[in-house]
Amino acid sequence: MTYNINELASLLGCEIKGDTSLEISGLAPFFQAQEGSLTFASDEKFLKKLNETKASAILVPMGVDLPENGKTYLLVTENPRTLMPKLLGFFKKKLKKMENMIEESSTIGEGTEIPLNTYIGHDVVIGKNVKIYPNVTICEGVEIGDDTVIYPNVTIREFSKIGKGCVLQPGAVIGSDGFGFVKVNGNNTKIDQIGSVILEDFVEIGANTTVDRGAIGDTIIKKYTKIDNLVQVAHNDIIGENCLIISQVGIAGSTEIGNNTTIGGQVGIGGHIKIGSNVMVGAKSGIIGDVADNQVVAGHPLVNLKDDLRIKAAQKKLPELLKRVKELEKKY
Repeated sequence: MTYNINELASLLGCEIKGDTSLEISGLAPFFQAQEGSLTFASDEKFLKKLNETKASAILVPMGVDLPENGKTYLLVTENPRTLMPKLLGFFKKKLKKMENMIEESSTIGEGTEIPLNTYIGHDVVIGKNVKIYPNVTICEGVEIGDDTVIYPNVTIREFSKIGKGCVLQPGAVIGSDGFGFVKVNGNNTKIDQIGSVILEDFVEIGANTTVDRGAIGDTIIKKYTKIDNLVQVAHNDIIGENCLIISQVGIAGSTEIGNNTTIGGQVGIGGHIKIGSNVMVGAKSGIIGDVADNQVVAGHPLVNLKDDLRIKAAQKKLPELLKRVKELEKKY
């Protein structure tokens, strides 16, 4: 489905600069956008790089110096982010009514087991020899590869894609809404999350771990990555191949992790950062900036693991050092 640029301009109450006959196929993140899509630039990070997106149309605030690059611009008088609830709501796919425990439009491969009390949504495609346990919900448009195992009480939200040979432990939630809100007239207003989740082949998701769908675009976990219990993977994260992510890690949105990286338990990772390949992060660390490839790091602030061990060793001596300082103050 495509939408004329005038339809979007009318919805958002904005001015068009460029091709008024342009047809838009969908909404996309700034750097992942392709020809035919609409994206938005709300701050300097993106406004300085208007030539670097492949999007055909860009939503920008009025008063910005626009390059002559053949793109169409939608000019708004306010911060484009405040229009996101309206814009994402417009592009959100309309879901079909749930009518049966196993919807007739679903396709289920040979040798796949569907137990009682499991919901299979419209247009779901499940491969061969998939093992599904009771109390599982698989929503509309989901795709599941061969030989995947889905344990009890798993929820897979609409349009998620699960590869072959994956394991989803009890209580895992794939494709829950990302934590997306914007202030509109001073109130926290929900932004529809119109992306999805892609789990590549041989990924394992631990018990009660949540993988949020992308706000725009997809959250991606690449092949052979294993994620422990009680981990939070936020919207639009991209986690590389062969990673190990230990229990109680929290990863904020739009963060990228390279291949063969190990994240220790209870690590907190900020949003919009990049962690390289072959990185090891010690337990209970805090990551608020980019980490280069081939590092072994720990602590908060994050430092080389050996330095972190020295810092912790020194901290143990602080009570005795304070005592000695007080004694010296009395003498002098």
